[in-house]
Amino acid sequence: MFLAIASLLAGLGLFFVGLKLLTENLKLLSGRRLRENIAVWTRNPFLGLVWGGLFITITQSAAAATFVLIGMLRAGMLSVRQILPILIGVNMIGGVIVLVLIFDVKLAIFLLLGITGIIYSRDPSGAMRPAMGAAFGVGLLFLGLSTTQAGVAPLSDMSWFEGALESTRGSYLVGFLVGLILSFVVQSALAVVVLSLAFLQGGLFSLEQAVMIAYGAKLGSSLLTWFLSSGLSGESRQVAMFQICFNVVGAVILVPAFYLEVFMDIPLMLALAAQFSASESFQLGIVNLLFNVVPALIAFPAVGFWSHLLAKRYPQTAEEQLSRPRYLLEQTGDDPHNALRLVELEQARLIEILTRTFEAMRSNEGAKQIETLDEAFLGLGKAIRESVHDLSSQHQLSTALYDRLNGVLNIQHSLETANTEVQSLATKIDALRGSGRGERFARVAVDGIDAILLTLLDVARERDQMDLGLLQKMTSEDGMTRVRKAYLAEDNPGDSTSRMELLAAANHCERLIWLFGDMGLAYEALESH
Repeated sequence: MFLAIASLLAGLGLFFVGLKLLTENLKLLSGRRLRENIAVWTRNPFLGLVWGGLFITITQSAAAATFVLIGMLRAGMLSVRQILPILIGVNMIGGVIVLVLIFDVKLAIFLLLGITGIIYSRDPSGAMRPAMGAAFGVGLLFLGLSTTQAGVAPLSDMSWFEGALESTRGSYLVGFLVGLILSFVVQSALAVVVLSLAFLQGGLFSLEQAVMIAYGAKLGSSLLTWFLSSGLSGESRQVAMFQICFNVVGAVILVPAFYLEVFMDIPLMLALAAQFSASESFQLGIVNLLFNVVPALIAFPAVGFWSHLLAKRYPQTAEEQLSRPRYLLEQTGDDPHNALRLVELEQARLIEILTRTFEAMRSNEGAKQIETLDEAFLGLGKAIRESVHDLSSQHQLSTALYDRLNGVLNIQHSLETANTEVQSLATKIDALRGSGRGERFARVAVDGIDAILLTLLDVARERDQMDLGLLQKMTSEDGMTRVRKAYLAEDNPGDSTSRMELLAAANHCERLIWLFGDMGLAYEALESH
């Protein structure tokens, strides 16, 4: 029993690490061209069904396929609207192959981990590391699921497990609940369905009892998805909840239909299955398939409705909203001048993210928010750089437009450097507050630099000469002097460590003031092009 629990924990640990590796490396791979190709491959829902079938064929697990898709969503490779048809395909095709293709994928997992790990470590240039890291993450994800399944597999041989199944002989509802619970415990709906099939073939169960256990097992797989996705939010949560709702819809429709057929003798699912074969085992397979097909027929025509409903119930997180380009989507390939202006508008949003970071610094509990804002900054910054690259590679630019593009690149570099400095400053200020020292300096530094940032934001949006003049005044030597005075005014310097933390924070402030002043000059130069 203890070994089973340890295996379950180990499997979950491997699963979450694999998901993180998959997401991080897919972000490195998700260039604009790749995203455009994926958009083509999933441009209509029917192609999504095909890809869903491919996913379930490879993974042999709806849960694994769901979280691979979540990883692609978080990397910006797929949208929720594109993923929903794929998930429908996962469930539909899974119902077909689940009783046909029952493979032990351990060998494939070990080969995947071994090959990708060796290539990753032997790649001096690092060119293949994102792809190998993503593949290694997939391997860990599958290994985690396999470990949990293998660890608790001995439970199926225990007397209490068989006893639990035998207890269902007196009640269909009990059979449904037992199938649900066992599916979650064993981490595999397939294992429970196959076991109920064995009991049916052995004459221990009737077809009706086996069907209800299979229905419960299907719904129980949603408990696993719900558990694994409990820490997710925003669009990732939308995908997980769609998979859960898919099985819930199947249960809501087919369980009452089962009772109508059994107790009121209305020919429904069991009667339909009997038309295909006289074998009760085959009939169980057909009914298991119908559990996936019926909700698929309902969900597929209403993908747009589900997408809207889930977005309303689980709205985008602050990170997702900030990291998504707002203006770049409006670019037109035949107007590079206008496209460059849209890039500049997105850069202004980067400055807005920095101002929000300073707002978070004012809070003693803003560390998590600062981390989220940093992720949003990096995501939007990547999209901006990709757009600039597309502009430079796809158009023959005039000299003036080239100079403007170069100016935008310089501003982008300065903004990215500023974000690094802001993150370091936040860390130093948090350390100072933790020691109970440097409060006065932190207040002066945060308020002062935030005021400069807000002015820079006005400059980026409006290019007003008065704002430019004010920015130059705020970032002059006088600005540096105010930081130094705030540092020297600390009348409780404490130990040498605290003093060094304070000095480092002052250093970050001076760099930021210089960077913001330099960006002001860059914006002024842009107006001449």
